[in-house]
Amino acid sequence: MRSARILTAAALALGLGTAGTAFAGGHTKLATATTTSTVSSPTRAVPTHFGLGLQADTSQVNGWMAHSNISWDYAYRYIGGGINTGGTKNWTDWAANAVYPIQFAQAANSHGYVPVFSYYTLNAAIGPCTATCSEAQTDLTNLNSPVVMALYYNDFAKLMQRLGTGTYDGVNGYGQDAIVHIEPDLSGYAESAVLSPSAKCYGFCTGTGNNPSLLKASVANSGFALAKSYPNTYRGFNQVLLKLRDTYAPNVRLAIHVSNWATGYDINSATSPTLDATALGTEAGQFAAQSGASWTDGTTSTYDLLFNDVSNKDAGYYTYVLNKPRFWDQSNTVFPNFHRWEDYVRAATTAAGRKAIVWQVPMGNQVDLPDNNTPGHYQDNRVEYFFGHMNELKGAGLVGALFGSTTPNATTYWDRMGDGVTNPAPVCNSDGWGNLFVECTHQQAQVSDDDGGYLRVSAQDYYKSPLALQ
Repeated sequence: MRSARILTAAALALGLGTAGTAFAGGHTKLATATTTSTVSSPTRAVPTHFGLGLQADTSQVNGWMAHSNISWDYAYRYIGGGINTGGTKNWTDWAANAVYPIQFAQAANSHGYVPVFSYYTLNAAIGPCTATCSEAQTDLTNLNSPVVMALYYNDFAKLMQRLGTGTYDGVNGYGQDAIVHIEPDLSGYAESAVLSPSAKCYGFCTGTGNNPSLLKASVANSGFALAKSYPNTYRGFNQVLLKLRDTYAPNVRLAIHVSNWATGYDINSATSPTLDATALGTEAGQFAAQSGASWTDGTTSTYDLLFNDVSNKDAGYYTYVLNKPRFWDQSNTVFPNFHRWEDYVRAATTAAGRKAIVWQVPMGNQVDLPDNNTPGHYQDNRVEYFFGHMNELKGAGLVGALFGSTTPNATTYWDRMGDGVTNPAPVCNSDGWGNLFVECTHQQAQVSDDDGGYLRVSAQDYYKSPLALQ
């Protein structure tokens, strides 16, 4: 494994150098192709303090979150399901007239939370790929299907209409602050493809390099009206999404995802001490910048935020169920660890010229007795580390953290397991401690939250004096 990924003079000449570092609170629109970074006053979507939020459905927004005595900044949920899968799988069928996003947004807003939607529908769409295709191949194949992409752009336009400021199909749009997070993992597959086209591009690349224009996509050739003037590339794909936001929902902040493994070296799990996280983060941030985070040809705005995720499951679940070590070292003495991830994110936000929200943060802990590495009660150490090192997160260019998971047996902030208040025997281990420090669960739960209430209590304490971002 190489100790660093070097940025060549040729790459810089292509416009892949770093952009400015200030956060773009509003949308930029320039007359000529360029990279740009602007500053505007904070809004509810990006408050003046480091913001916190939870994965939730409408019942949790109105239930646990509303009764937690915590001034959460965000409530997020996945939205998608598959644009051509039939039945009631797609979000457009979750409520009559495709108003579910409005219902969720209004519920969140009624409690003071900004609604966040992770738009994840490309992989679930039925396209040319077979059931044996990998997730990456399915994404890139669907991205290059004119039939799939025509439906996709229509679907995204509908979401923007429902969240935007206008009235469409007789439905008044939500019209207030909201964040839409675009296709988690897709940008990672896109960058991996152009960096290693022979292995990861499935025939959809036109060259090799850290450039989103080297990955083909169905854009103009999809036949979608607002896409007809944009190139059939991954960059063009992002331009269409930005154009749709500009057209229907200028109140919505769009976020592009930056995966920890996008460059081919996985910050989440790599143990090599020679991995240069700053060089890799710069490379990932430059790809995001050129995909629309801070680049525009003057016909669209730019992305407002980056999203990054640290894991989709508790480290204890990975370790004891999947037999994959995924704990990060809290002592920051061996790898993977928190400092190296922060170096990666800091470099990415600097290169992209956009701040980031860390999303889908696992909720397990190693303090409360209920977290004993059983279903619904798996351990992790991100919650503990994040609340103890907020200034480090701020220094890495992060402006918020959203807690959630994708696994039914994951630890949650509420009583998903239905087992009430549990206080089993202590569990002792050195998981997540490179210096082999042994930590035992010891804190008795007073509530039925599957994590023992650790996130609830930590957030209550945090909001007594939240960390200022300015």
